[in-house]
Amino acid sequence: MPNQPAVLHSFCIYGAGIVAASVYTAIKTLYNRTPLFFLISDAGGRGGMLDASPAQIDGIAVKELSAWRQELQALQKQQPLYDPDQNTIVPAYYLIAVPEAHHQAVVKSLYSLDFLDPPMEDSRIILFTSELENELMEAYYSSLAHCLTAAELLDAAKRPITQAAHQEKDVLLKVFQAKSHMDKPLREQPSLPAVQGSRIPRYITPIQAGAALTAASIAPLKDNTGESISVKNRNYCELTATYHAWKNCHAAYKGICHYRRIFAIDDAQMRTLLTMKHKWDVILPYPSVYYPNIDKEHTRYVGESDWRAMLQALRETAPAYLEAYEKGIADGEQFFHNFNMLIARAEVFDEYCDFLFKVLERTEELTTPKGAERADRFAGYLGENLTTLFFLKNRENLRIIYAGKLWLT
Repeated sequence: MPNQPAVLHSFCIYGAGIVAASVYTAIKTLYNRTPLFFLISDAGGRGGMLDASPAQIDGIAVKELSAWRQELQALQKQQPLYDPDQNTIVPAYYLIAVPEAHHQAVVKSLYSLDFLDPPMEDSRIILFTSELENELMEAYYSSLAHCLTAAELLDAAKRPITQAAHQEKDVLLKVFQAKSHMDKPLREQPSLPAVQGSRIPRYITPIQAGAALTAASIAPLKDNTGESISVKNRNYCELTATYHAWKNCHAAYKGICHYRRIFAIDDAQMRTLLTMKHKWDVILPYPSVYYPNIDKEHTRYVGESDWRAMLQALRETAPAYLEAYEKGIADGEQFFHNFNMLIARAEVFDEYCDFLFKVLERTEELTTPKGAERADRFAGYLGENLTTLFFLKNRENLRIIYAGKLWLT
């Protein structure tokens, strides 16, 4: 983090979602520093979430920008807004911890605080890009005794990659990037690392998800070939591509990512990891952190009737996983696996998919009348909860390594 001592002396975090909570936890753990408060945009434009932003995170207030502006104006009449030696009320730095697609809008809103003294300027705004977020989360998860990161394995390798290993990669690994004809175009990002922008790593194969629902063709590989649930894409999202990989791909290692989110692992790093495959079973993105635990995470996107149906499906099809979930909540589990992304040994990938799709199929039966259609993404959102549950239950038996993700905009 640039100018770390000064920044962490007096700062707030802009955001109250999964990026902000994870950044907060890492800073608190690594540096024993906490923000003065969390700042968010005014209510509205919540991107489909079903709940409101929290009033506090880990006991720290969450303030809306308009309310903070009024508070600042009142404070300014009483005292200088910022004293670098004495101030404990007004932050000197604003850490922007929201998805990168929203960075510029947030910066613009901060510049609306045009009465600040000293004035708002770029040096007071720290943007948590994919690179900076991954750097911080790598340090955080490396500090936890029970977590192993891909970066640690790569640092330990320190050996050249042979051409044979490069060739072996093509036989061993298939990682699919789910894309849809409704995806928004991505911007060219030439300033970003080669793994970003239009320069997707060669080990990733695009697959058109929901191909059965459109005549448009955006990728040579489509999820409506072979054994398929492509017609369910409106509800299952990228999971129709996951299902296709499960049923139709026979590589030794299989994986799934998104058109906007990919692993921060380039081709050379992946080749290295494949030479060390005896040391890992699955690669997951760094988990998101929730307060006080993951129990209410589902309320962000999932209706309560769908949630109850999923719990009933677990009771019927996988009761041991329901027990693991209840124990995790009781133990205060905070780590949640968003995005339905993973790269795994084929046996692990297939076991995960067998669990996932059995539960989702039964949930569908319990929530959707026969012959009826739904247009919401309930199965995709439930999939994130089930992904979290699968690895919560099995993490003691699997060699899991964690890696950063890159947000493509």
